Amino acid sequence: MPSPTVVIAQNDPCIAQELEKNLYAHFARVAMAKNAMELHTMLLRNEARVAVLDLELVNLVEVNKLASTFDDLIVVCTHRSPDERMWMAALKAGAVEFCHPQDLRSILRATRTGKKHRMASAA
Repeated sequence: MPSPTVVIAQNDPCIAQELEKNLYAHFARVAMAKNAMELHTMLLRNEARVAVLDLELVNLVEVNKLASTFDDLIVVCTHRSPDERMWMAALKAGAVEFCHPQDLRSILRATRTGKKHRMASAA
């Protein structure tokens, strides 16, 4: 079974390119959304199962909307200076993790945790 597609929506183009390069080592397909409006289309077009979303580009209302619309989507929110209050808000909005955009270990752990949680919910 091929690995799921990841869609990245990142405000900083340098971080986005680095994240894309790093995620290609773990996922067969990685797509980039330039803005929040393009994100929904990219998720549908690529049948993405993972979204890594910068909260400077995508707000929490949109995160909640995506988590509700795409029930099998694993949402990982990022921010250049994450704090506990933002973390709690991101989780309430439907994200499985909230971390720094260059914290690849946390992003990958969240994709595994999200898959296990989704499988347990389906059982």
